[in-house]
Amino acid sequence: MANKVAVVSGAGRGIGKGIALILASEGARVVVNYVKDQAAADQVVLTIRDAGGDAMAVQADVGICEDAERLIKAAIDHFGRIDILVNNAGIVSRKPILEISLEEWDRVVRTNFYGCFHCSRHAGRHMVSRGTGGKIISISSIHGRVAKANLGPYCSTKAAIDMFSKQLAVELAPHGITVNVVAAGTITTDINIPLYKSSRPEDRQLKEAVLKRIPMGRIGEPEEVGRAVAFLSSDAASYITGAVLYVDGGYVAEGTPRISGGGGVP
Repeated sequence: MANKVAVVSGAGRGIGKGIALILASEGARVVVNYVKDQAAADQVVLTIRDAGGDAMAVQADVGICEDAERLIKAAIDHFGRIDILVNNAGIVSRKPILEISLEEWDRVVRTNFYGCFHCSRHAGRHMVSRGTGGKIISISSIHGRVAKANLGPYCSTKAAIDMFSKQLAVELAPHGITVNVVAAGTITTDINIPLYKSSRPEDRQLKEAVLKRIPMGRIGEPEEVGRAVAFLSSDAASYITGAVLYVDGGYVAEGTPRISGGGGVP
């Protein structure tokens, strides 16, 4: 994907950072989007440039339509076009549905789903007008398929992203634009690294429970999600559209929690 232009939302840290670095390593010129942490985004840009790549940082809250439009416009103004859009920006709220406020629910929906919707529409219009195809990849989650207590808005928005992407894939296919989803499992990020490195007994028990639920027995890395995105962004995936690719160590495939001695529970 040498000289392809990729926009990655929420790319200052975590999975988004991993995606941005992998795409850059494959030759893409990358727009690193962030909301608040400019220093983190600038560091990603610096890392890419130090490795001989090309990148720029753009502040935008993609959950706001005007901000998403400004992000896409900034990428086009700077690089001349957009070939790849990666909808990665997302947040989590951990409260029971019966207790979560409407404001907090809306905040998650706005960032996770509307961010994907706004960026896809603005970038999609640009790709259609150029007439040379394009790639749209959205980052979903195993919890778009498998529910988890106290993650109501997160699970709901990830499921919405899965179906929205299939719908968009059907509508954009005649234009040579592919639309796919990478559904991530448990991935090492700044949020959970302290937990997994903790020596507290309760934290160790939680980590062990998480690992037992993953057939491969380990937590994934942001770069592993990035490599899946790179594949779907490449010509090697030219006939793949409307797909959900799970990068989860087998979590969804197994379906039920494992118990000692193997197998699942009724």
